[in-house]
Amino acid sequence: MNNKISIILCTYNEANHIEACISLISKTLKNVEIIIVDDNSNDGTLEKIDKLKSTFNFKLFVRKNERGLASAQKKGFSESTGDFIGTIDVNSQYAILYFASMADKLNSGYDIAFLSRYVPGGRDERIFIRSFASKAICLISKFFLRIPYNDFASGIFLMKRKLLVHTDTILTNYAEWFIEFIYIAYKKKYKIIEIPFVQKKDDVLSKSKSYPNIFTFFYLGSVYFLRILITLIRN
Repeated sequence: MNNKISIILCTYNEANHIEACISLISKTLKNVEIIIVDDNSNDGTLEKIDKLKSTFNFKLFVRKNERGLASAQKKGFSESTGDFIGTIDVNSQYAILYFASMADKLNSGYDIAFLSRYVPGGRDERIFIRSFASKAICLISKFFLRIPYNDFASGIFLMKRKLLVHTDTILTNYAEWFIEFIYIAYKKKYKIIEIPFVQKKDDVLSKSKSYPNIFTFFYLGSVYFLRILITLIRN
């Protein structure tokens, strides 16, 4: 099967990574639709994207009055036309190499495939505080939600189009919405699979959106914990 794959790229100041990401997607995946949702970058990202129009095919949506990862993903989902829909972080473009395997899993009967650092063969090579926090969030999510998955925070997944209906009301705030999404999908008996993934060290050109300072880092952590509680209450 040659299913059309829509890849959503949410960008804000990704001038150092956007070209490599678009190039790798285009080279790696056949029948792919690239959708870029940019939150009015001011570091030259948009100028670089403009120069890439003559070389690569993609859709670009620039948001000047709205910010945020989840709402950008929601915009990308609404504009997608693929049979399979997924997202990656632009500065983790190497994860594109896993998408063919995820597509194979969807073609074999699974409904969602997502990359996991916490199954055999996976690991997190980032700095200790970031890897520790991600691991803690995932362990707490698994403990309270009582579902057999291990990584709710990699943010890299591919799903069948029919699952879009379950994202509409929960896509709020940050990437923590994925916790509730997997919980709903599990309860509705969709077939879900985790694929081992090695998250590499942050490169010197990357500036983390989730760890610009310690206060923002812990605030975002609290958002994840709150989403776990909300998921239990309303599902």
